Amino acid sequence: MNFNELIERNFLRLQDEPYQIKRVFREPTYDWPGDMEGRAMLAFVCHYRMHGKKVPQFDEVFSAYPSHLNRDGFFGPLFDSHSIDEQQLSGNSWALRGLLAYGETFHNEEALLTAKRMMDSLFRPALLAYPTYPLKRDGVPLGGVYGNLTENEGNWKLSSDVGCAFIALDGVCHYYQLFPDAELKDEIAKAIDFFATIDREKIHAQSHGTLSALRGILCFYEATKEAKYLSLVRSVFDLYLTKAMTLNYECFNWFGRPDTWSEPCAVTDSLILATKLYFLTKEERYKTLARRIFFNGFPFALRPNGGAGPNTCVTKTQPYLALAMDEAFQCCSMRYSEGLLTVKENLPLFAEESNPSFHQEDSRYFLGDHLLVEDENGYYLKAPHFEIDGKSLIEIPTMTSLTWEEARQAKLKVSF
Repeated sequence: MNFNELIERNFLRLQDEPYQIKRVFREPTYDWPGDMEGRAMLAFVCHYRMHGKKVPQFDEVFSAYPSHLNRDGFFGPLFDSHSIDEQQLSGNSWALRGLLAYGETFHNEEALLTAKRMMDSLFRPALLAYPTYPLKRDGVPLGGVYGNLTENEGNWKLSSDVGCAFIALDGVCHYYQLFPDAELKDEIAKAIDFFATIDREKIHAQSHGTLSALRGILCFYEATKEAKYLSLVRSVFDLYLTKAMTLNYECFNWFGRPDTWSEPCAVTDSLILATKLYFLTKEERYKTLARRIFFNGFPFALRPNGGAGPNTCVTKTQPYLALAMDEAFQCCSMRYSEGLLTVKENLPLFAEESNPSFHQEDSRYFLGDHLLVEDENGYYLKAPHFEIDGKSLIEIPTMTSLTWEEARQAKLKVSF
């Protein structure tokens, strides 16, 4: 796997039509206000940090931000405490993170002031309502790759991406790191306390929403140094590893639903979490996990065009890894950039071993931290093959060498 090629492929994809100004700013009726706009800005900044290059539309998109915000300074309708849209909170959290990343990277006061206004007018009022977030999800239909609003309960408008409201912890905790404030600390702490009570298996919480929240809580721990927040992150992340991670280190889109599909957004979240937890705790298990997510969960999500998309969920009863959707250009292709940045900033952690050994864990075959799989359709004949126990195995590859037709047919099998 050529890491620089991954960066370049993804960088070129972000210059394509979906990320041009006419498409990146969505129509007013878009049911994820701020989501596309925020993820795009964050991805643009991530690539600038990786190699000092801007996508051509970078400055144009930032300059257009103010004209697409409502009169209170955020995306979508004005805040209504009696009708809180969790998808609006999730989407605007990405916008908040994009603004903060831009402001930090370029020392841009306008971006930071826009972020402050968004915090004051949307997130601080919303945080007060988090302890009332409804946890009953019986009978809610399973959502698609892109979540949708499903029902109203109490003062909340709920999404099929169950728990996506807590993605906002990612944005607000990033903000708190930069601009600590005693009152805001108390508001965030109450939201986190409620998050800690959630039975994620019971409500089939979305993996991406849960892991993004954990990344925010980990930022809050770094800012406050209160050990209970690190403990909470470790505990919920352990639950994810046992109840929502696939055997090739991707994810179930929802906790306890292996019959769905993976999501590169959540895989990126898990990569960032494992990396940060390793440096915070020095526990070797997190180092091994971070490396295995990158080597095995990350490659096959990259599409021939440099975007990213969901795959099948690999389990012992469903051992086949294949494309589940061409590309999730509205989210995963952009979040893939943040995963690449995490690896770029920590390259020694992800260095290849000089003399890796073959071994088996939980019946799976490994070469060092690389999971070995069978190439069912023979599209990877040029890849190094290893003959073990009568099986011809390869490391998990990317799809960048394939045509779209081949990518849609490619199938890898995790051998036991």
